[in-house]
Amino acid sequence: MFSVIIPLYNKELSIYNTIQSILIQSYKDFEIVIVNDGSTDKSVEVVEKIKDDRIRLIHQENQGVSAARNTGIKHAKHEWICFLDADDLWEKEHLDEYCQVLIKHSQIHWMFSGFTSKNKNKRWKYIYYKNGFLNNVFDGLLNGLKIHTSTVCVKKKLFDIYPDLYFREGLNNSEDREVWYKLCCIDRSPYNISKSLSIYDVNVSGSLTKNKTETVKAHFLNMNKRLSEFHSYVSLDDSDKKKFENFIFNFNRTLIKSAYIGGFIKDDYKDYLNKFEYNFFSYTINFNKTIKKIIIKLC
Repeated sequence: MFSVIIPLYNKELSIYNTIQSILIQSYKDFEIVIVNDGSTDKSVEVVEKIKDDRIRLIHQENQGVSAARNTGIKHAKHEWICFLDADDLWEKEHLDEYCQVLIKHSQIHWMFSGFTSKNKNKRWKYIYYKNGFLNNVFDGLLNGLKIHTSTVCVKKKLFDIYPDLYFREGLNNSEDREVWYKLCCIDRSPYNISKSLSIYDVNVSGSLTKNKTETVKAHFLNMNKRLSEFHSYVSLDDSDKKKFENFIFNFNRTLIKSAYIGGFIKDDYKDYLNKFEYNFFSYTINFNKTIKKIIIKLC
């Protein structure tokens, strides 16, 4: 029923636990498609020591996480595609919860659930309050809905119907959000499971969403332009398009503030900050992070 896609690049310390979190699922009808994207550590050795016929390991030269996910999608044998990053975990009932929903609602095109983020000191859950089909996913995004990669489940045929739904290659961040946003345009009433069914470790090194370098922060600013090329976005009514644009604008402001705390401020940020904010952030860019977090709360 499910093909679980895992892009793998230099995750020797986490990939074993990630795979085990799938193998112990209470629901057993799945395959695991691991795409080794040119790892240079012992990640492949770790995977090859796990003996289970449901695991397929595919090798390719290093092309980036988008290319790895795309390869996995193309090799998937089952009707439903689930994504799991090589440093994330699933709760034991993850696939069973999804399966129960799909049995009851055959019209679903894509779905997701809540998740738990953790660091060395604490855990915090992101669970959107509305369980079931969303009336309008754009309202959900504006009201706090968070779509995390390792919670998304998509009908494989959507990638055949919409070839430009595949992950955009050549980006080093926001490539996953672009796909989820395109899915929002295709079907604005996805199904949400109001439970935390995956675990996201913010301390694991090498994750793009955890990397605070200036290079990684570069691509999110052109999200609107990228989406404007997608036909289902163009066909949105004006109300939904406005909601979507407002959400992306506010989300980008959040990322810019995170970049500021990390020590970066760029001319491109002027489109999302007022003149006072930009000048003040520039003046205080070398302040310590604690003070900058206080500044963010006041702005």
